[in-house]
Amino acid sequence: MRYSVIVIAVLALLIGCAEPKADAEKLNHANALVNTAQFEEGIKQLEEIQKKSPNDIALQQSLVSAYIKFGHFYLNNDTLAPKVKYPTALKYYRAALKIDPNNKDAEDNANLIIGIYKDMGRPVPEV
Repeated sequence: MRYSVIVIAVLALLIGCAEPKADAEKLNHANALVNTAQFEEGIKQLEEIQKKSPNDIALQQSLVSAYIKFGHFYLNNDTLAPKVKYPTALKYYRAALKIDPNNKDAEDNANLIIGIYKDMGRPVPEV
């Protein structure tokens, strides 16, 4: 009897501490926005979802992907001036690296931009 009370208490504690998963429908909608180059709105929605489910792995992966895609959009946009595209791209690569410090794509592109600034003899923006 005593053992079963302890087991029930532990299970109740675990269930109560379990973090809610991100709403799959909202997550899919936000990912669809990002995948159709509606980066700002998609990222805004992902960040809102993150407030309720900050440790959801699928959400974290979606955010990393969205930040990198938006970084690529800026980095590869030849219609933007370098003073706009490089710091903005760097901002999004760094945002991806905050979530996934081992992301090779974000790291390589952030380092590329940092190298460009260093080659120009300019300070690297703290974005």
